[in-house]
Amino acid sequence: MTTLENFYFGNINPSEYKQSKDTKKKLSEMARLLDELRTMFTTEQQKEKLEQIENCQLTLIALSEKDAFIEGFKIGVRMTTEVYADTQQRG
Repeated sequence: MTTLENFYFGNINPSEYKQSKDTKKKLSEMARLLDELRTMFTTEQQKEKLEQIENCQLTLIALSEKDAFIEGFKIGVRMTTEVYADTQQRG
């Protein structure tokens, strides 16, 4: 099956990727720090505000990953177009 067929049938999901060791390490550190911060907050208002910040952060991460994927795809297509055009001119 071709890459395009795999993509069409849902066998390729661009938002799923293998995380590096560094990424996993930083995610673990962030989770630990957030847990520490949660224990410092005593009022429901403080805990709710932290949850709002976490939700905002997750949304920003998702949007950033989407933007990076789209921009990377566009660059890849431009590069492919240049290579193809160059091959046609020499050919």
